Order: sequence, then C-alpha cells, then structure tokens
Amino acid sequence: MVREWAGESERDRAVEEYVERRLRLPRAATRTPRANRPAPAALETTLLLGPRGSGKTTLLRHLADWAERAPVARLDLAALGRDGGKPIDALAALVFDLNARKRDFPPLAFPSFGLLAIAVATEVDGAARESAVRDMERALGNPPADRSEVLGRLAEAAAALGTPALVRAALLLLPEWQGGWARLRTRLRLARLRRGSPHQPAGTFLLALNGRYGAQEEGERQRAEAVLFQAFVDDLCRAYEGRRARRRTTRCLVLLDNVDCPLGDAFLRLLLEARKTANASDPLVVLAAAGSYPDVLKTFPWGGPPQPGGYPGRWAADQPKFVPQRVARGLRVGQLRDLHRHEVEQQAERTLRLAGRQVPPPHADSGVKWLGWVVYELTRGQPAATARVLAALLAHGGGLPWEERLRRAFEPDGDLVDDLLERLLPIGASRELVRVLTRASAAADLAQAGTARALWAEGDEAVHKDFDDFCADVLRTLHLDTGDRDADGRTETPHPMLRFLLLRKLAATPRTAPPTAAGPTATPADGWVAAHTALRAHAADGASPGVAAYHALALGDLPAAAGYLNDRFERGSPQEWCTELCRLRRAPVRTPGGALEGPPWEHYEQLVAFLGEGEIDSRLRTVTRLLAASWIAPEPPDGAATDRAGDPYRNPLGDPYAELFGEIAARFRTLAAHTGSADWYPVLLAKAAQYEGKPW
Repeated sequence: MVREWAGESERDRAVEEYVERRLRLPRAATRTPRANRPAPAALETTLLLGPRGSGKTTLLRHLADWAERAPVARLDLAALGRDGGKPIDALAALVFDLNARKRDFPPLAFPSFGLLAIAVATEVDGAARESAVRDMERALGNPPADRSEVLGRLAEAAAALGTPALVRAALLLLPEWQGGWARLRTRLRLARLRRGSPHQPAGTFLLALNGRYGAQEEGERQRAEAVLFQAFVDDLCRAYEGRRARRRTTRCLVLLDNVDCPLGDAFLRLLLEARKTANASDPLVVLAAAGSYPDVLKTFPWGGPPQPGGYPGRWAADQPKFVPQRVARGLRVGQLRDLHRHEVEQQAERTLRLAGRQVPPPHADSGVKWLGWVVYELTRGQPAATARVLAALLAHGGGLPWEERLRRAFEPDGDLVDDLLERLLPIGASRELVRVLTRASAAADLAQAGTARALWAEGDEAVHKDFDDFCADVLRTLHLDTGDRDADGRTETPHPMLRFLLLRKLAATPRTAPPTAAGPTATPADGWVAAHTALRAHAADGASPGVAAYHALALGDLPAAAGYLNDRFERGSPQEWCTELCRLRRAPVRTPGGALEGPPWEHYEQLVAFLGEGEIDSRLRTVTRLLAASWIAPEPPDGAATDRAGDPYRNPLGDPYAELFGEIAARFRTLAAHTGSADWYPVLLAKAAQYEGKPW
C-alpha cells in the first residue's frame, strides 16, 4: 500500500506553518474593545499551484485534520461538479462544515446566509423571489435593527410558502431563531404545515439547496449567487464582533481543491468578488489548490495572465519557507515544489526498515543514502512517483537484492510504469497525444520535438495543438534556465520522471530497419531507432552538431559521438567542453527497464571493444573511454557545468553503485596530463576529483 507522506516533509510543514501564522488570531485583537481596535489588514486568498501527483490533495487533507479543532471546511470542487453541483451547493457544504460545533470554540452563526438559502430554496413565483433578493441586499447594507426586521419578514414568508423541512433545517443556522420571538411567531404556522410533508434531515438540505433554484435564468441566478456569497462573508465578519468574539482565538480555514475546474472557477470568482466587495477584514484563511492556472485569474478585474517565463510564486530550491507571491489585491500565488533529496531519504529509511532482515542491505556504506539517492535521481522528488516507486520496491517478495528490484520495477509492461504514466500525464490525454509524447521523449527538449517535422507521422497535425498546449504549460514541464536561448533563456522539457517512463515505452516498441544514406526508411511511429534517427537528421540539417551527436549516442553510435567531443577539445573554454560532455552522457540508453543486463564493467568493455581495431589517436581513445563510461555511470555531484547542461534526464540504473567512477576519474586525469593549456589543466583535475567519491 502506498503511504501518503502529507504533513511529514519539510515542504508540507512549511505550508502548514504558513497557514498557521494566518489562522492564529492575535490575542490583543480579541481583548481590545472594537471601537479602539485598528483596522486589521485583509487576508489574501492563497492559490497553491502544482501539477498532477504533486501532493495537493493529500496536503489539503492533512491540513483539514491538523486544524480539526478550529472551524475548517475542505471541498473537492471537481468531485462536486461531476455530481452536477452549483456554486450554491459548494457554499452550502462549506457553511455546513464551518457551522459544526467545536470544543472550546463558540459556534458560528449564519443568519443572513440561512435566510437567503430559504429564499432560493422555497417554491415561490419569480416576483416573490426577486423581492427576496432585494430584501437581502438591503439587509446586508442596513444597520442591525433594520436587518432584524427584514430577516424576520423573510422568515415569515418562507415559513408560509416553503417546505417545512427546508425551513427547519435552515433555522438551525440561526441561533436567534432557536428561541424568542421568531420561534413563537413561526411555531404554529410550521405545525400546521408539518402534516403531509415528508421529513428531510437537516444535513441533506445544505447539499441540495439548488434543486428548484436551478431553473432560474442565468443573469438572475448569478446575481442571486453573488448576494448569497456576500451574505456568507457578512455573517462571518459579524460572528467575530461583540462579546462572544473575545473567545475566538483562531480564524476560519477554508481548503478548496481543484479550483481550476468549471465549478471551481465559478466558485472562486464569487468568493473573491464577495471578499473584495466586503471591503473589510473577514476571518477567512483560504487555501485553494489547482493543477493549472484557473481561468478566473486571467479575466478577473485585478487578475491577469501568467508572467512571461513562467507562473508567479515559484518556490526556489534554497528557500526553506513557503512564500507565495502577491499578484493582485487579495490574491497570492505559490507553487508547490517537488521534494528535496533529504526528504526522499526519509522515506527510503522507512522503506528499508519495513523490508526487514530477510532482504540483503544495499552494497553501499549507507543503505539509506544510497536508496534515497537512486530514487531521487529517478523521480527528482516528484511526490507521487517517489511514494509509488518505494512501494513497488517493497512489493517484491523474498530476498531479492535492491538493485534487482530496481531493474524489475520499470519493465515497460509492468504495473508501475502504467500507473505512474496515468498519474503524471494530463487528465484526459488522448491516445494520440500519448503516442506523440512517447515519440517526443527522444528529444532533449520539447522545442526539438515540435520543430523536427520528420518526427511527426502523417495525421499528427490534428494533435499538434494538444502537444503545443502541453509544451506551453509550465506546470506539466520543466522550465530550465540554460543561458543559451536569446528569447528568455528557458528550455521546456517533460518532467524527468515522465520522460524516463515515456522512454521505457519507446524502448519497448519494435525495432525498424536501419536508415540508409538517403535518410530514414522507417515511419516516425515505429520506435526508438526511427525517433532518434529523425531527430539526428533534423539536428544535422539545422547545423547543430552537438544535438546530432546526442542522438547518435542514443542510437549506439559511440564513435560518432566521441569524434564530435574529441573535435571540440581545447576549442573554446574547458567549462563549455565539460557542458558538452554532460549533454552527451545524458543521452538515453535503449533498455526497456532502464537497467543494463550484466555488470556495468562488462557492458563498458563491449562498448569500447572497437578501439582495439586499427590505429586510433591516443586522445580520441581517451575521450571515447571517458564518454562511454560517463554514459553508463550515474551523474556525479552537481557542479556549475552540470547545472547549465539543459537536459535534466537522469538514469542511475545502468551503474547503480557507481562502479565506473574510478575509470572516469582516471580518464579525466589522463586528459589533464596531455593538455597543453594552463586553463584546461585545473578544470579537468577538478572534474576528476568530482568522480573520486560516491554520488550519494
């Protein structure tokens, strides 16, 4: 069973601390007389952005449990929308949760909302409904004395014309109607109407408010919805006034999931407008989660489209706190980052502990660090992928070694690959789009895939727009600052975990006939060879020899890739050459599960066996061995050249224990000894030192 780690990682605790700071009500504000209090600053609605599988839903579920003693409501707007729910249904469910009695917390009352709920739920003609809406608009803007008169008149009208069960349910929200004059005035009338009316539980009322209300015209319905949301905000503001408010030490927490669905967009729009119209500090802490940029933020008066180069609120890797960016009045946006390596190691430690002594420990000085490193290299901290990979490793029974568990986990016909692809691909992705993305995964970045027309089969033009939309959505792709683009210095690639899985599918497709001198003979849809051949030809035609060498190596043409790297030696700066080496070593290896058959050393010797044939320049021989070993081995600890390489693809399964690191270090030292440049010598020695340890 996959364990949910919500609330345990540093990332989730940072979001929890952010919510806690806003949820806690200052004690001074609850003790100072209202006339002497300074006007409090309004709290912005916080939008939490994160792609599928980033842990938004589990985090909101954790926050709801964590804040259980405070007034808290959590809504999945996508699920409610699939059931035909309207914004009023969602607001009713939210009110019902906030109205729940809490220990040591005075109950919240929603008199305005309750009576407006009666007004829209009772069976009255259009004129009476219009009159009820106008009455409520006046009540929200009038003094308390006038409010009581209008609310009382609405209660009388609802009791006379409506269904008694609905009236009784709504009156539960109104503490002043539980006793006193209002109850005396309506008790006899309710008693007369009770006969012949079926009993309806109070809980079902709030989830079915819109049953008869849905027949309204669009314009009137939207106006009535806006009034209802204003009543909700107004009731909350008044609940935090007076003597009872002195006992309130916390604000109300509202957790909204999937606000980028149609219902979520409408609900968020109404809530933002109501909070803006109130022009006061309401006691709401709203955390709304979305897997894409909601349309409401593009069209709202103080909203706007995403900023060039990415969405706002990017969470920097070195930033421990969750600090959303204020993008407009009343709105902050923050992106939910992937897990850091040490957070993955925490999950790996528990996995090793659950495996027990019957499983041999990893062949490393620290099994926890090794397993955490190898899983992080594969998933790059993607929360859903990290949890599922570790669960899959535990699922293998007996005493199977960990490296063998990793090799079997990513077989393309296994459950893990299909499960993760279902989780990481866009919702509702067509089979045609998945097929195109699988072929496009051969490219180092999405721009290459989109412009290489030889990669696209006949008939793919129809799905090209879906591919373009995928490329443009930064929540589905990585936007990396490579520093080699004139426009904005950014390159889009699929998330490394998604690309790794798509490459496993591509590697399992049938092989095609090798290309001839005239060009590829296979159609672009036939698999690994066809995709990389098309991309290699496109790069050659576009005068991009480095990209052509990348795809040559992916096709197994080590001599061509090594020849390119050797020609670049001592041309330009040593840092640029190391970056070229980094790009080439990340060329994917065609193995269905990502791991090689047999020991890494044996595969390495097979790759360089051609060096024993004929006369080969000594430097070319060294560069070839360096590239071959680097291609199989995992990534070294990150360095400046590594960061600028542009291609985030990682595959540690070829050499999971870094057995070839010593060979790579030796080849770097050999190159350093034979260079005649004082600039190159220290750089090559520094690279050799980078491979003298272990990457974990």
